[in-house]
Amino acid sequence: MNVKENFTRVGKLIAVTLLLLLAGVSSWAQGRITGKVIDVNGQPLGFVTVVVKGTTTATNTAENGTFTFNNVQNDASLIVSSIGYRTQEIALNGRAYVEIVLEEDAIKIDELVVTALGISREKKALGYAVQDVKGDELQKVRTTNVVSALSGRVAGVQIKAASGQMGGGAKINVRGNTSLTGSNQPLFVVDGIPISNADFSYGATGGGGYDLGNLASDLNPDDIESMSVLKGASATALYGSRAANGVVMVTTKKAKASQKTFGVSVNSSVTIDKAAYMPQLQKLYGGGFVYEGAGTLDGFLAANINGKTYRLVDYATDESWGPKYDPNMKVLEWNAFDPWDTKNYLVERPWVYPENDYKTFFQNGVNYTNNIQIAKGGEDGTFRLSYTNSEITGITPNSKLSRNTISFSGTANMNKYLDVWANVNYVNNAATGRPETGYGDRNPVQKMWQWSQTQLDYYDLREYLNPDGTQRTWNRTSWDDGTPMYTDNPYWSAYRNHQNDRRNRVYGNAGLNLKLADWIKITGRVGVDYYNLAMEERFAVGSQATSEYYLDVREGLETNMELFASLNKRFIDDKMGVSAIIGTSRSDRKSWRTGGITVGGLVIPDLYTLSNSNVKATAYDTKTQKRINSVFGNLTLDWNQFIYLDVTARNDWSSTLPSNNRSYFYPSVNLSAVLTSIDALKDLSWLNFAKVRGGWAQVGNDTDPYNLESYYAASTGGAFDSNPRYNPPTTMSNPYLKPESTRSWEVGLEARMLDNRVGFDISYFQKDTYDQIVPVMISGASGYASMYINSGHMSNKGIEVTLNLVPVKIKDFTWDMQINLGTLENKVIEIAEGLNYLNLQNAPFRVKSGAFTGASYPVIYGTGYVYDDQGNKLVNPANGYYAATPIRNIGNATPNFTAGMSNTFNYKGFDLSILLDMQRGGHMYYTSYMWGMYSGIFEESALQNGKDIREEGVLIDSYYGKWDAAAGKFVYTDATGAVTTTPVKNTKVLGAETYGAYHYDRNDEQNVFDTDYIKLREIRLGYTIPAKFTGPIKQLRVSAFGRNLAIWGEATKHFDPEYLQMAGSNAQGIEGGYIPSTKSFGFSLSFNF
Repeated sequence: MNVKENFTRVGKLIAVTLLLLLAGVSSWAQGRITGKVIDVNGQPLGFVTVVVKGTTTATNTAENGTFTFNNVQNDASLIVSSIGYRTQEIALNGRAYVEIVLEEDAIKIDELVVTALGISREKKALGYAVQDVKGDELQKVRTTNVVSALSGRVAGVQIKAASGQMGGGAKINVRGNTSLTGSNQPLFVVDGIPISNADFSYGATGGGGYDLGNLASDLNPDDIESMSVLKGASATALYGSRAANGVVMVTTKKAKASQKTFGVSVNSSVTIDKAAYMPQLQKLYGGGFVYEGAGTLDGFLAANINGKTYRLVDYATDESWGPKYDPNMKVLEWNAFDPWDTKNYLVERPWVYPENDYKTFFQNGVNYTNNIQIAKGGEDGTFRLSYTNSEITGITPNSKLSRNTISFSGTANMNKYLDVWANVNYVNNAATGRPETGYGDRNPVQKMWQWSQTQLDYYDLREYLNPDGTQRTWNRTSWDDGTPMYTDNPYWSAYRNHQNDRRNRVYGNAGLNLKLADWIKITGRVGVDYYNLAMEERFAVGSQATSEYYLDVREGLETNMELFASLNKRFIDDKMGVSAIIGTSRSDRKSWRTGGITVGGLVIPDLYTLSNSNVKATAYDTKTQKRINSVFGNLTLDWNQFIYLDVTARNDWSSTLPSNNRSYFYPSVNLSAVLTSIDALKDLSWLNFAKVRGGWAQVGNDTDPYNLESYYAASTGGAFDSNPRYNPPTTMSNPYLKPESTRSWEVGLEARMLDNRVGFDISYFQKDTYDQIVPVMISGASGYASMYINSGHMSNKGIEVTLNLVPVKIKDFTWDMQINLGTLENKVIEIAEGLNYLNLQNAPFRVKSGAFTGASYPVIYGTGYVYDDQGNKLVNPANGYYAATPIRNIGNATPNFTAGMSNTFNYKGFDLSILLDMQRGGHMYYTSYMWGMYSGIFEESALQNGKDIREEGVLIDSYYGKWDAAAGKFVYTDATGAVTTTPVKNTKVLGAETYGAYHYDRNDEQNVFDTDYIKLREIRLGYTIPAKFTGPIKQLRVSAFGRNLAIWGEATKHFDPEYLQMAGSNAQGIEGGYIPSTKSFGFSLSFNF
């Protein structure tokens, strides 16, 4: 073997050895690993713990979120954890750099919640129930009113929303109603400062009106960090007379000091709203009546036109009791009498149900929402600027809403002792063509399914103008007279009789913190909330009603000033903690209202000004002012973070109360114990946290301005030539009024267990409101009809349960579940001496909404069924229809049980969320059902259980009987009306038209339905694209979502049981003209860079 061969062999051996070494190195290589931890918004997270799995090697991230390891195997895994975030396990898979996104944990032991005055506190230290919803939950499914997004997410909170109303209101009720005549809406507080949630809609009990949306709809989900609902009086006592109904604390987004460079966030979405839940009309019979005798033909009216006899529909009648549909029967439609319409003039058409029925009147609403945010932070301060634009079209023709929101927040650290901040929000709303709701002439659906004819083709109705600009409607006075008889063409109402409004609003606050020491500081701040709202309504010349123009302008200004000192310090070797607040505040609220309405019609068509009135327009002008001065304090003591004692006191002086009796004191006390601080429980590995709590408090609800003295109101609509007329009020004022007083107590238990994968929070509460401000009838000799007094007592009690579960939690997949339950027992204990019923408002007809002693609030008041002991509804022998009681309570508007269940699934970058909610125990009186049956439009007026009742009639399967007023109970009768002791079966068959007509004036309870439901409230599916594919773009997320997708368990197929007439009114439970609620589908795109 020569030297060359030896070198060759040695070389091969070395090569093989190197290959083996390289293979080993690739398997066991150690090197430098770097990374960064960020949150879902792309912001760096400091002080996050990062551990190399299976070792003791660990580090914390720097303030900018970065970390570094040396000599770590490149196939190792990292365990990343931080309080308040989900722990993640990240496999390196050979990577030298990793970017890790932490998501907030669904269950957090020591989570911070925002409480009174906007102060964040550890939840474990609270002695009352608080539940919060994170802002990203509100953003992911776009709604035009952020309040409606709380549905099903907070135990004990009832939400009702008018989803079909473009920009409509949402009613929120926390632990039941407390006031008979005052507001029952919670106080909204943004960044510690109260703002207005006024609602200037009208038409609450079914009368015609417009839903303008409550002012909380101005809150922009893109600017919200979190919403916390403070439920009990203990939680809200620091707000005194304004917080009797709970508080919704809104914390807005701020830039973080750790964000050293400019960050930009973009969120865009499109939502499609489809009218989905609406009455089902009968499809067997057409409009008018069935006629016989001279001047008729085959049940139709007949006329000889140009030498030919035609069948004519009775278009002057706005009902549908006409002939049965028959495709072999030819008739002249309503648009067949205009010679200029060559397509339809004297053209006969088959008598059939239309291809384009009432459902085609509704269009798909579209909501385009785009938001951009810019933020930057640093040691010297932060700022954030956000702009959101929403362009919305409603589900009815000629309806649109434009909303623009600008939000700015900034902080400045002047030195180590002083920092200042400012938050400013501007909102502009401009709406055209909001549909009228309730029983009003401009409400298209009030005519559509209360007073209409089923054969109308809505494509034909779109031709609503004659060549000369006058109205063309189906409801003709006669075949040769096109003047509207009762009803305008719905497209004329939409395009010529439309409403419009515009609202500008500025709200925000500014303040400073002066740090006197590490444990004490002084805070001063000023908040301002200003809005102006201008609304215009019109009836065009040529409408069925007299032409008219109405202008209503409102302004409101609220300023809140607060100055308080806060301290937080621990003593006795860190065993005793003391937190305290003491301060003072002033709230000033002013409002102005001015407007007018034309009288006797308009002089010049299409000129909508008050000066265009045929007779001098009626004008009005009012101003109100209210001031509340307050001092308040809070003291929280804890021993070893085990026992917490929290005491709150506030005293208010209100300008709307008597000068010698306007000072009222509102105290609260809470006690809680963290059981897992006990040595005996610390070692229980399955129990992570447990706490018991209890509290008592008293808050109030004072009266409105100018209820202490009587004032004359001027009106220019009087009969004294050009001089105004002055009128006294009909309700006598009372100079001795005092606030309504609510006393409440609650107890609760919280626990987290099994590595925080199971958690629950259970509360029992009771609150009683006394000294209700009630108008009672007085002698007419006084010159007044009623007088305000302090009287009455209302009670609320219930149980609230929140259950949090993590059923599955593995490497790449988690399943989080939250269940919220709430029961409510609401009862009016007393109204006033000798007064068992207090009317809130009348419906368009006999039914009323009011308070009834011994019943839930509010009740529906009308005539009801007469039941025997077996629950049978007895029949009046005189007419074969249901017997009726005298006027009584026939339904409760407030549900007694609500629940919500959310399931969220995360798999790698995918997330799926499903939210269900439900309610039970409420009722609604449907005016549309009453008239829909009366006029032969609703399905049951023709078809019941597969039977054509217009041919076979209606036989009510029950027994004869009546209400014996003297005995206060039912009695059986025979067919002649004579009282019997044994039941006699009803044998009287009613004609369908008689049966339908009896829905109006015989038994009101026939038109009352349960409002129970289970709803698929929300579903969303999203995917966050991994950062390695997106370059400089962070958190690129695409998603699809839907809302109100299905309803189960409803009592009637005609209506959405969640129907809301007006958010700001206590007089609920009566529908007047139901704008259909919607299903919503949408897509969104969001990213940061």
